[in-house]
Amino acid sequence: MNTMKEKTEIYTLSSDVLRVRVCNVGARVLSFEYDGTDMLYGPKTPDELREDTCYCGAVCGRVANRIAGGRFLLDGQEYTLAVNNGPNHLHGGKIGFSDIPWEVESADSSRIVLSLISPDGDEGYPGTVTVRAVYTLQGNKLTLDLQGVTDAPTLLNLTNHAYWNLNGQGTMDDHYLQVHATAYTPMVANIPTGAILPVSGSLYDLTTPACLGERNAPDTIAGGYDDNYVLPTVAGVKEVAVLSNGKYTLRLSTDAPGLQVYTGDYLPLKRGGVALEAQNFPDSPHQPHFPSIELRPGRLYARTIVWSIE
Repeated sequence: MNTMKEKTEIYTLSSDVLRVRVCNVGARVLSFEYDGTDMLYGPKTPDELREDTCYCGAVCGRVANRIAGGRFLLDGQEYTLAVNNGPNHLHGGKIGFSDIPWEVESADSSRIVLSLISPDGDEGYPGTVTVRAVYTLQGNKLTLDLQGVTDAPTLLNLTNHAYWNLNGQGTMDDHYLQVHATAYTPMVANIPTGAILPVSGSLYDLTTPACLGERNAPDTIAGGYDDNYVLPTVAGVKEVAVLSNGKYTLRLSTDAPGLQVYTGDYLPLKRGGVALEAQNFPDSPHQPHFPSIELRPGRLYARTIVWSIE
């Protein structure tokens, strides 16, 4: 498969209040400009993009987040995946969807459609998977619709990995984050234990706005948050998180069952942005009671993520 060293293309979506730049490499959002401020941390040019190792603004897959040991069982057969995060598989492996130029099927000032074919055996995954990412800009709202189909049983869990900094520079330590989740999946060494615990009374409680600069989650390797929240089991797209710096407010809505909150403690500029990754739970193949990420022929994978700014 081609990597980002090949042709890089950048497209601009614009509305009366918002300007968004999308790159074909990794179907990435490079910038999100509102009121004169670019609110995304990360590379802005092709040269900077080639140096990125933090998935800035990218669509991650086949499976976003971690699979412990880089192995999983599907229909009684064990598959071995590329290992790229200590002993674990992370965000699709050594060359995931975030590293590959997607095909631009169509693009205009308010909508861009990108697609990618992942062949059988890609990073160890079975089946040929075809995925599509559609970004639509309307007013102060950017919507990402993700879809995928396969010709053989496989796994699929896509997310967008944008890092948000409503200040446009410096860190996001002055930001307040609220997550509409009353439970989370505790971890050891960034791998879920399998438990689902209430956030009440813990540092993981973000049910009311909390200042990120004053919060650290004790079970993460990074020191800040890198944790999966269990979202309400309400059908359809619903608001799940609110991020504010006192001047601007970003609202995230999705139909995903989980939200990974990562405070960017390993970014080149530590805590330069916070990632709010709408997803299925980490290490789902090893936890049968977690929402399944199995995809089978004849089924459509679909995920929607909406960001609105005010």
